[in-house]
Amino acid sequence: MHLLKVSILTFLVTTFSFLQQSRADTSAPPIKTQVQEVAQWFTGFFDNAQQIANSPSVPLITMSNCSVQLDDTNPLADIQNVYLEQESPGFERLRLYSFNEVNSAVNLSISSFVNENTVRGLCNHSQSRRQLSINNVEKNTCNLQLFWKPNSYIGNNAPNGCITSNGFKVVSDVTIEQSSIDSLDKIFDKKGNLLVATPIEFRRVNSVPEPSVTFGLLALGIWSTKNAISDRRKQKSKKNKTSVSS
Repeated sequence: MHLLKVSILTFLVTTFSFLQQSRADTSAPPIKTQVQEVAQWFTGFFDNAQQIANSPSVPLITMSNCSVQLDDTNPLADIQNVYLEQESPGFERLRLYSFNEVNSAVNLSISSFVNENTVRGLCNHSQSRRQLSINNVEKNTCNLQLFWKPNSYIGNNAPNGCITSNGFKVVSDVTIEQSSIDSLDKIFDKKGNLLVATPIEFRRVNSVPEPSVTFGLLALGIWSTKNAISDRRKQKSKKNKTSVSS
């Protein structure tokens, strides 16, 4: 009987410890940490090449996302600003995505630009040059809240969505993970008729490199190639002179 009591006690203690560990593993991090994490996951180079391999009707879309700084924003503010640039044969989309804390979730605010020509290709610049003027950011924003789940952030703005400049409504669903971004934008006309509802499955290609490093490697490659060609020419010229003299 004593051994049975010991066994039961051991089982209860083990079970309690396991439950505590499970709860610790699935407990959400502080909202401030969530803001930083989801913005970091959202940053990088993505495309949906894997998706179109199985769905040829879906257009190929590339997406470049990089962190930026607004000229009038306090650098210590808990707001993570990310510039987004999507390109496809049929369209181009340039937006500012701002992540910040609101209540018990991460608020995602999406803004368009007054003059897109001044921001196009922003991710090609070094971090210090990724500056945006607040005067070039539209005041009207589209917002949705992202909720933490183990290994992902999930959000949508149904049923209200966001109203576009032409009066259409866009209802968005998004799931952000460390190496993927799945999005679905449902576009409704003024009468409420569904026009478009194509899910896009972005997968990370790589993180955004510092252009200075990229250019440095490129310059090194050009310099090495130039030297190699020069050495070959010198060797060939030397051989030709030797042949002539002999």
